[in-house]
Amino acid sequence: MSHDFRDLGPLDPRHDAERWEALLRRTRAAAASELARRRFAAGPVAPLARWVRPALAMAAALVLAFGGVLALAGEPPAAQPLASAAEPGVGEGIGVPAELASWVEAGGGSRADQLLVPDPEGR
Repeated sequence: MSHDFRDLGPLDPRHDAERWEALLRRTRAAAASELARRRFAAGPVAPLARWVRPALAMAAALVLAFGGVLALAGEPPAAQPLASAAEPGVGEGIGVPAELASWVEAGGGSRADQLLVPDPEGR
């Protein structure tokens, strides 16, 4: 190891001011895009900007998925009008629920007769 003083004069920027200013201009020009990116990343909009692309991708995926489900499902059966809803019957007129009245009219069996007709023995 040498303890001798070395002359650092050639490294002094005041030695060649024009060369030093040219070096500064080149360095600033090379770093300009990175500095602009860092300024933007430090701002309040940056967290929102990071979520824009993933949010749009998720929205597009949901639209495609639900569009496919709707295309495969076809027309729902509830879209067809019910006959009992269009024409009120006697059962609805006396207060019998529409489901029970349509079941009896379709020949629903003896249980509906037991509900609508009183028991002759009085039980």
